[in-house]
Amino acid sequence: RIVGLAAPRRPRPIRSSRWARFLGAMIGSRAEDFPVKRGSVEMDALREFVTAKDATRYNHQAAGTLRMDVTHSNLLQRWHDIIFDEDMTVGRVKEKLYRHGGTPTQHQELYLRRGGSDTIYLMDEAKPLRYYGARNGMEIHIKDTDPHSISLHGGLEDVSQVEKYVMDEETYDKLDNTVRAIKKREMAKAEAERQARIARGEEEPIPEEPEVDLEEVAKNFPIDSRCQVEPGSRRGAVAYVGKVKGMQGAWIGVRLDEPQGMNDGTGKDGTKYFDCPGPKYGCFAKPENVEVGDFPERDPFASDDEF
Repeated sequence: RIVGLAAPRRPRPIRSSRWARFLGAMIGSRAEDFPVKRGSVEMDALREFVTAKDATRYNHQAAGTLRMDVTHSNLLQRWHDIIFDEDMTVGRVKEKLYRHGGTPTQHQELYLRRGGSDTIYLMDEAKPLRYYGARNGMEIHIKDTDPHSISLHGGLEDVSQVEKYVMDEETYDKLDNTVRAIKKREMAKAEAERQARIARGEEEPIPEEPEVDLEEVAKNFPIDSRCQVEPGSRRGAVAYVGKVKGMQGAWIGVRLDEPQGMNDGTGKDGTKYFDCPGPKYGCFAKPENVEVGDFPERDPFASDDEF
């Protein structure tokens, strides 16, 4: 022993305690197995309302009938109160579950979760559920052992993996039963009624917008010139000058410095009029709302006194 140095302490052995036993019992337990922390009167009343008939929910079912939840290793969904019979063999249970989850019987491993951490493997297909102690409210878990299962990696639930059919605008315009076609008919009917009221002198006609000289507008708003767009004093550069389908008059397309716009340079009809660095970096504005001049890009770290 070296004088002046304390001998290293031995690790304290782990002893069983009430706390350790409590934690061990709680691992894998159901929500109803945990202690209830009482909250407000309203929450207690809501809990009592939701769980009012839990104690008697199985009172009026036929003898030998079981109602159990079913889960699947590859699926997020949970099937509640699937009806079984105590005398159903594990093999027959697999046949029944094949129609729910789509996993063939030869690729199913069934586990009976009887509450808490008590889970057993239903190994013998000839044995009935009664043999394994199945009761109402328990859960059967399906483990899919097929490495090429269609349900693997969200194959049956992740809709982003499904190829979408996109109809082009011309085909959509030819259909008579679409929302667009109905709106067109309604607008045509409303316009005919408005023209009839104008003819009877009941309504004043709406003055038409004067024809805009696009060459003059393009001269006043050169492409790539710095500008400021109202409302909001948004800064950017002129990226497009001209007509926009579905909108009257001349429009200025602005590529904004910050994502303060409504689009990415694409019109409502899907036409790409100019390029932007990302979504909401583009906007269309009337010429009277755009001012061309010395509008440098703002420094996000500058103080307010510098503006």
